[in-house]
Amino acid sequence: AQACFGQKGTARGYLAAHLRMPPQRLPRGILPDGIDVPEGTDIMQFCRDLAESGAEFAEQFDREHPKFHQGNPTAVPLGGDRIPESLAAAMGGEAQVKNWRDLPDAPLSLEDDYGPEYKRLMDAHRTLNDCKKAIAVVNKPVEIAMKLRVQYKEAEGEDKSAYESRLKGAENDRDGALEAATVTILNMGSDVISDRCRNCVEDVVKKGKFEFIDKETYGEYIQVLKGANQEIFMDQKRILQKIKEIKKAVKERSNRVDEDSAVQAEAAPGGA
Repeated sequence: AQACFGQKGTARGYLAAHLRMPPQRLPRGILPDGIDVPEGTDIMQFCRDLAESGAEFAEQFDREHPKFHQGNPTAVPLGGDRIPESLAAAMGGEAQVKNWRDLPDAPLSLEDDYGPEYKRLMDAHRTLNDCKKAIAVVNKPVEIAMKLRVQYKEAEGEDKSAYESRLKGAENDRDGALEAATVTILNMGSDVISDRCRNCVEDVVKKGKFEFIDKETYGEYIQVLKGANQEIFMDQKRILQKIKEIKKAVKERSNRVDEDSAVQAEAAPGGA
């Protein structure tokens, strides 16, 4: 019993000895889930250090404590009357300015101007991206019209009248979605989209209005949508290549101008 229970050979002594042992893991909530202290860390000492650190941090914000604002009772200046000392040290000579409103404005970072052709191509690239997204979801109104057509295929009497009314509304929604998704791209110039792309987009509208009666033919239409988006993507790649060429040409011209200016400065009287 003495070997089994330890202190005084009693179960109470055994439990008391183990209850006095420090915990080997932090309670949940002290650290984020999945984060733990290194193996072998004294958990009790870690908790004491954590509590002490938290108390010291809180003392900086206790107005009654000597460590409030690190012992500096000066209120934070408002309204631009003066620059805080910590900021003034980082600013160097400009710190002599007493009112921050008198400091010079930082220059705005201007985008490089690559010319009107660059802007036109960038706009076209964004427009094609929007059209591609619209075409990708136009299958939904087409599918709704197809399901109504199949659902009421054998309808008669009042059911048929109700079917025809619902189907007409669904087809109007479908046609509107097809028009909205493709009208922009079909009106773009041939220098932006290829004839192949234009034909694929026209098929999206034409075949989207087909009276689908089964999922097999509807599945073929999904391939039409994918084909159109692939052609749009290829045209976007061609436009992007033109954009890169414009940027490269502008930068090369800018570098030549800089080099010429440097040469002229050296050749001028008093140059290096």
